[in-house]
Amino acid sequence: MASKAEIAALKDEVYEACVPIAKDNPRIVLRQADILDLDIIPNGNLQTLLDVAQSLLNEKLFKVVHDSDGMGWKLRTVDEAKKYRALSVEQEAVYSLIDEAGDEGIWSKTIKAKTNLHDSTFTSCIKHLSSKSMISEMKSVEHPTRKMYIKSSLSPSDRATGGPWYTDGELDEEFINAAMTVLFNYISTRTFYRSKSALREAQRSPKKVVRKMSPEQVKEAKALRNEGLGPRGVEAGQVDERTAKRMKYESMLPMPAGYQGYPGLDELTLFVEDSKAFSQILTANDIQTLLDIMCFDDRIEKVIAGAEGVSYKALRKSLLDEDQRSSVLTEAPCGRCPVFDLCEEGGPVGPSNCEYFADWLSM
Repeated sequence: MASKAEIAALKDEVYEACVPIAKDNPRIVLRQADILDLDIIPNGNLQTLLDVAQSLLNEKLFKVVHDSDGMGWKLRTVDEAKKYRALSVEQEAVYSLIDEAGDEGIWSKTIKAKTNLHDSTFTSCIKHLSSKSMISEMKSVEHPTRKMYIKSSLSPSDRATGGPWYTDGELDEEFINAAMTVLFNYISTRTFYRSKSALREAQRSPKKVVRKMSPEQVKEAKALRNEGLGPRGVEAGQVDERTAKRMKYESMLPMPAGYQGYPGLDELTLFVEDSKAFSQILTANDIQTLLDIMCFDDRIEKVIAGAEGVSYKALRKSLLDEDQRSSVLTEAPCGRCPVFDLCEEGGPVGPSNCEYFADWLSM
């Protein structure tokens, strides 16, 4: 039987041999056969192995793990072992659960259930661990009302924090919209080209219509129409914002059939990295999430093209604002006309003298 001095020497030797193994794979669980394979235990004596393992457990350098393959050990660092040795039994029970939870954190109610500690004892343990900067509270976007704890040396996972889409536990819609706008603008530049001839056609002034109304009738009809539809888009050579967007829309034409220059996920990810438009780092998975959202919103669509095989192209209707996308009925002035019931030939308002109808036909 090995002496205490021999056990102490073997303990140090086994621990030093296990450090590089755990460094290469922090999740590794060491088994009895793994320790014997180190060829440190004399003659592979099982009793000596158990004594060495118990000594490592006593000094908190090993911790026992039970899984589907049976019992094993995980390695702790020397600094972490010192922290454990300074704790009471109750404090160690609480801290070990928080330690095992990793960057996901653990709910206080779960700790109480597993340790079966009284509320006052549990609170005392949490206060002690917090005062030693060993643990800290964390917020989880999945469970915003729960009191969660995590090791102070760890940062919460993306699952807990919500990744780049959350700021201080709140969904950052402004950042999400800004990121999608940057991506959409880039995709649009690779999807459409500006036609100068189409732009000139869109800027062409509408033909004048001979009006058969009295000045009073014209004034009354204009007031009613302006109230419902807004002032005319083109008057005296001036173009309002809505008309300008429509003119831009008319001038942007899609790339021809067989075009292979649509951007894929890798190109878009590289573009975001190089543009440095955001303080947060967006991974390829983050970019894919935004692309999926824009596909669901009918702003872009997947196409089989380009070097990556799957690329993205912008949909032409997405160049318009939401209120400008309309059906056949709402696109025509008649569908939104506040004096539709008065519209008839010979009346104060009619198709032949409707200035909005004339503007719409000339677009």
